[in-house]
Amino acid sequence: MEDLYRFPNLIHTLQVVGCHFGLKPPGWQYPRHHHHLFELLYCLEGEVAQEMNRESVKMREGDWLLIKSGVRHQSSNPSTAHYGYFNVHFDLDDTEIRSLLAATPYRHITQKEASASKLRSYISELETVMHRNRLGASDDTTEQEQEQPPHLRFEDKLLLHSYTLLIIHDVLALLREHPAQLMQTSTMSPPTTKSKDASLFTADVAHAIEEKLSLSLCEEASVAGIAKELNLSRSQCSKLFSKVYGLSPRQYVSQQKLKLAKELLVTTHLSMTGIADKLGFQSASHFSRQFRRWTGLSPSEFKPKHHAVQSLSTHPSETAPV
Repeated sequence: MEDLYRFPNLIHTLQVVGCHFGLKPPGWQYPRHHHHLFELLYCLEGEVAQEMNRESVKMREGDWLLIKSGVRHQSSNPSTAHYGYFNVHFDLDDTEIRSLLAATPYRHITQKEASASKLRSYISELETVMHRNRLGASDDTTEQEQEQPPHLRFEDKLLLHSYTLLIIHDVLALLREHPAQLMQTSTMSPPTTKSKDASLFTADVAHAIEEKLSLSLCEEASVAGIAKELNLSRSQCSKLFSKVYGLSPRQYVSQQKLKLAKELLVTTHLSMTGIADKLGFQSASHFSRQFRRWTGLSPSEFKPKHHAVQSLSTHPSETAPV
């Protein structure tokens, strides 16, 4: 029987950090800071004042806020009521999704805009996971132990990943339905033709850099060399690329190499030396050390067991854990 439709292979990593529900009293403040990951914030009750890049946004119940990685921001609860929220920091090593998430420093989605989505139901499901794990904690747990993140059952780990991905999906869908200007305060003037042209130039240059990085992925890609080809300084090259893609050229190359490494480990029977050669590493041990830095696992631990066993019988010296 012929395939009716074949989906493309997808090997991406979702990183979820600092995912939690919180309740803050009146007068609460959090100082100016920034994260290396994207941040999604949902206002469950009350209100909170958020300041990003000297622009202020007041979030009320039902509102969402997406903050790009690296954007400095601070929070405060100026009201007389408690402020309840859901917060998650995340990253996803898909270039297209990251470029959409990084299109502006922040995006404020109002309760009215979000009401047409399933976002509130996803939060309800995560609340169920939270309550289930809180009830599972024993009564004799110390205060210090209660402050530590709980150990999740594998079912809840999958639910946490699943609902985080669904939330990201619906947020991106809403951003497409409700496009907003980069500057959202009333004191900002509308963008001029010159600024639009500058944005197009930035995107064009960033895409040209990305293409050259992709073509030289398995070699030692030189940002200085690419900058010279495009008649830019190295700092200009890095700045323009980061503005569009939300990460530096070096980080981009690392993410693409990681993506390709995962694909080769999962879908081929190549030895560690063969994969290292394909990815431009000096040796199998060099590749193994870098893969562990990226994922916390050795390539042998990441590789499906049936692949590992087959490779081990052919190349025992190269597939042994490093």
